[in-house]
Amino acid sequence: MISLSLTILPVFLLLIMGIILSRYDFPSDSFWSGVDKLVYWVLFPSLLYTKTSEVDFSHPIVGRYAIIFLSTIALIFCLCLLVNTFMRASPPTCTTIVQAGVRFNTFIALAVADKLYGDVGLLYATLGASILIPTINVLVVIYMVVKHGKKGVSLSGLIVKELFKNPLIISILLGVSVNLLGASDVIPLYAITEILSQATLPLVLLAVGASLQFKEINTAWKYIWCSTIIKMTVFPTIIILLCITFDISGVVAAVAVIFGAVPTATSGYALARQLGGNAPLMAVLISSQTAISMAMLPMVMWVAQIIFLT
Repeated sequence: MISLSLTILPVFLLLIMGIILSRYDFPSDSFWSGVDKLVYWVLFPSLLYTKTSEVDFSHPIVGRYAIIFLSTIALIFCLCLLVNTFMRASPPTCTTIVQAGVRFNTFIALAVADKLYGDVGLLYATLGASILIPTINVLVVIYMVVKHGKKGVSLSGLIVKELFKNPLIISILLGVSVNLLGASDVIPLYAITEILSQATLPLVLLAVGASLQFKEINTAWKYIWCSTIIKMTVFPTIIILLCITFDISGVVAAVAVIFGAVPTATSGYALARQLGGNAPLMAVLISSQTAISMAMLPMVMWVAQIIFLT
């Protein structure tokens, strides 16, 4: 496990570097807000477009991969609902617990897959992200609108808005489209996004680190541990069991486990603010899960590698 931890360590060192640079306002506070926008609107979509253009969607693994991820999300969602009922949480807190449980940090997932398994791992991770990102966005938006009882809100219109204003989803749809049309090498966009994608992961990790906030962490321990257990223990366990059930092993199974072992997505905070969730709690859960994942993720991946790669 030590060698695996050392392999993943640079990913977390970049997160820590982002935290330190941001705390000292280096190079400036406005720089990090600019990086966030560059990463979200240009660099990460470029990476997703490039990789989805290369994925072989005719491979038999795609269908089983989709079943594993969609089944896991459904089970985790139901578990979060049970936890909310048991804790008698308010509607804003309920939706925040769900976000913290089902969402995953795409940036960290792809960086870890790339670091552990190279281009093959990054390709499988992109396939997983292509399945999960649209699914989770639709599920979370529907739940938040229903739970908060927002009157006069068009649910279908809001879903369309959330999907088609999300550059990650747009880039996935474009990449899949040109892939299925066999036009990946014909359209010049691929050459541009391939160059941009090479600068993505290091800058993404610095930006994620810079966005973390730990000020209110002492006020929400029961939610922190509850969401962490769901996200980083139950989530990967379900994926492992489903991979065994569907006879998936090797790198493809190990990459699937990564999505369960990484912390929740930083984008959950913006959605909590927009749709009436508990945004301060969401910020705490994002930051605490990211910190805890530095210890948890190597352990989970060590178990996954023993099961699927030995």
